Amino acid sequence: MNTGRRLGSWVFGLWVFTALALTACLPKGVRVPQDPLLSTFARKSGHILYLGADGNVYTMDQAGGDEKQITKDAALSGDGARRYYDFPAWSPDGKKIAFVELKVENGEPSAALYTADRDGKNLVQAFSDPKTVPFYLYWSPDNRNVSFLSSNTGSSGLKLQLVPAGGGDAKTLDVGQPYYWSWSPNGRQVLVHVGGAAVDSGAHLSLLGIDGDVSESGLDYKPTYFQAPAWSPDGKHTLYAAETDNGRALILADSAGAEQSQLATFEGGIAFGWAPDGKHVAYITGDAASLGILGTLSIVNPQKPAEAKSVENKPVMAFFWSPDSKQLAYFVPEIVAPTPEPGQQSSGNSQFLVLHLFVASAGDAKSHSVATFIPTRDFYNLLPYFDQYQQSATLWSPDSQNLVLSAFSPTASGDAK
Repeated sequence: MNTGRRLGSWVFGLWVFTALALTACLPKGVRVPQDPLLSTFARKSGHILYLGADGNVYTMDQAGGDEKQITKDAALSGDGARRYYDFPAWSPDGKKIAFVELKVENGEPSAALYTADRDGKNLVQAFSDPKTVPFYLYWSPDNRNVSFLSSNTGSSGLKLQLVPAGGGDAKTLDVGQPYYWSWSPNGRQVLVHVGGAAVDSGAHLSLLGIDGDVSESGLDYKPTYFQAPAWSPDGKHTLYAAETDNGRALILADSAGAEQSQLATFEGGIAFGWAPDGKHVAYITGDAASLGILGTLSIVNPQKPAEAKSVENKPVMAFFWSPDSKQLAYFVPEIVAPTPEPGQQSSGNSQFLVLHLFVASAGDAKSHSVATFIPTRDFYNLLPYFDQYQQSATLWSPDSQNLVLSAFSPTASGDAK
């Protein structure tokens, strides 16, 4: 997976643009810069798919224009019935979208997966099962199918399922928990990491063949502390992290999963991702005890692993490659105290989590600060899983000139946007 297959449009999955009143003053230094010419003169590049404050699915351009409302019936009624939408995702060519409908009627929950054209036309219920809740949608590279995870009533595991974009019989590819996967660029195989680390019972790495009947080929190595594996953009290589005779290592393997070299050795855990052109790999190494990985960010040329460059020694939480592979956006979290209004005393108890956004050059690993902001809850909750989400979504505009965030920003009224 890689952001290079998302050049047709941006995606803004799971995150909600909304205005919420803050109960305390925003901390000093919060800044979310925006081009003042964005809505008028700036060249538009791609569209953003997002969830509105009303629970419906929308698309718009980067200036907030050309808005299309895809769904119109999200609602919360007085009798407890409710309907809302989640997990929106672009197809790789940017021509179609997919999303999940979640609803409760007469106390009974249900869910369905829908696909539609980018303007909302040709809406199709591609999948529905009264006992199944689909989540995290990841299109196949050929735009023909949608893979997704699902939880089932009465089952403790997760299913990896595949359904044609136009609807039809869903195919169960595998079962396990936790579950992470990466599509091969030709759409014929899926590289999967199931069950966590090797110390956990049943943890394994496999290649799933999905042409016709599903076939599975296990890899020799046992997985270590990481989440999502990654297929190279050209389909010739795979990346995963494993326990080796020399300790934990980031493995560069061929398309069959056989080791070619070790790009890095590490303690703790690791998260990684290919640049869209396949010339570099970025990875975070650090604490594996918490959800996701928090640690040092590095960039390496897979052909020259000894020349890895450290980008940031601060605790980096997530990164996203630009579509042109020249830049890397990354996030550093920090807990800060709010700034009281003049004449007011600090409560002494309130704290904010802020994210510092930086952009680094792939060539020399030098970086500069772009923004400091308070993330919305859903945006923050996505970041620990960025290594999976970056394979089906991107924060970057197709021209690699803009980033989209879901954040609280200071206004005269103290609201968030």
